[in-house]
Amino acid sequence: MLATEEYNRRLIKKKGQSVVQKNPQALLRALGDIEPKLMSKITKNDYTSCKNSESFWRHHCSVVPLVKEEPGRKNSPLNHKKGYCTDGVKQSSKAASEELPPWPQPRGIFSEGRTFHPHVFLSTVQRVYEHVFMQGPGETDLLETEAFSKLLISRTEVHESDNMVLFRLFKGFVTDPTTPRDRIVSRDGEEWLRINYLQQ
Repeated sequence: MLATEEYNRRLIKKKGQSVVQKNPQALLRALGDIEPKLMSKITKNDYTSCKNSESFWRHHCSVVPLVKEEPGRKNSPLNHKKGYCTDGVKQSSKAASEELPPWPQPRGIFSEGRTFHPHVFLSTVQRVYEHVFMQGPGETDLLETEAFSKLLISRTEVHESDNMVLFRLFKGFVTDPTTPRDRIVSRDGEEWLRINYLQQ
């Protein structure tokens, strides 16, 4: 991410402000599209679309094994159950009308694909706000900051009548029970988290 930021800085310096800057998520999206197709071809030992380079691809695709053959450590903190990503967000939602948070979210906001942690979320709101509006560009995880910002913008409403900034909670996630009840507001059949930091 830092390399992309530096590349964009140099590109603008060389070509001017009108250039299209590179987005690190574009590569991830492209990889997300092609990876299942490649995995399918490799597992089926199907290299026919490679035409004349079939032996080349067969050789190079088998260099790195797709499956770890030696037994892995059970109960390792690096492992997680199927159904959610390493950032703790589910891979799919039962509620068709509810969009899942964009990947990757900062660590600790979601866990085990089922729990939302408001305390970590609110700390992240403050950290991202201070980074973007007070410190300016610098070292930060660009992908996480971008994904978190999209999440925040898509689910936040400002209620000027009672001076509240509210974040709509997910129906598909349980809110951490240690969250103080006065931080949760019920409106129109939905629950919202008060973001006091942004009310100032």
